[in-house]
Amino acid sequence: MNLINSVLKKFNQVEDAAKELAKQNLPTHPDFVKCWDTWKMVDFIKKNGTKEMNVLDVGCNGSPILPFLKKLGFTNLYGCDIDLKIRKRKLLRRLKNKVSNKDPDKLINEMIVNKNNFYNLSIQDLQNTGYIDKKFDFITSLSVIEHGVNIKNYFKEMNRILKTEGYLLTSTDFWPEKIETISDIYNTGNNDIIFDKAEIKEIIRDAEEEGFQLIEPINFEFQDKVVYWKKTNKRYTFIFFCLQKK
Repeated sequence: MNLINSVLKKFNQVEDAAKELAKQNLPTHPDFVKCWDTWKMVDFIKKNGTKEMNVLDVGCNGSPILPFLKKLGFTNLYGCDIDLKIRKRKLLRRLKNKVSNKDPDKLINEMIVNKNNFYNLSIQDLQNTGYIDKKFDFITSLSVIEHGVNIKNYFKEMNRILKTEGYLLTSTDFWPEKIETISDIYNTGNNDIIFDKAEIKEIIRDAEEEGFQLIEPINFEFQDKVVYWKKTNKRYTFIFFCLQKK
């Protein structure tokens, strides 16, 4: 059964997600393995929302969620991050040979705030934003919470700015047993985390305390360490879970 709330188990799931993106005339994620959770988010919003609904991508710097949704016709798109400077040369190099009939420069420019204001981008801390209460129908968080985010503050703020029955879609680094990391690539003052199973269960309890519920139980079945993080020489995988505000 292909559950929404689940662990990335095998690399062929990444390849399948890339094929699904292609069916929607969307390019692959610059970091190919992230096609898996990118497609989960885009597909869920496409199937469960209307194109006029308000969508926020937190930690949006370098994320393709908003450009992809725009290509699918969504019109009320927002993004926030503590840093909106994108390394164009690095992205262009990573996109090379991954975009067949697409223009990499065009895709990159859509991600840069001073080139395109369509996405209502702003520099904000996702733990304490300036958005009004109950503004958004969907919030996406693509590999963000592992980078020094206070989890309780995260859910408290997401609850505040989500509409009742709105959805919070989160992906993050995962392995069932603890893998220690020592990097701090976003200079938060905290080590980046690869969450283990016990920590994910604690995260869900925190979410429930802040008024969220899982749309379905998380399938914790795992198999391969699909992801390799060269910077730390660590291997692990991803986990994805969708919460709904009560």
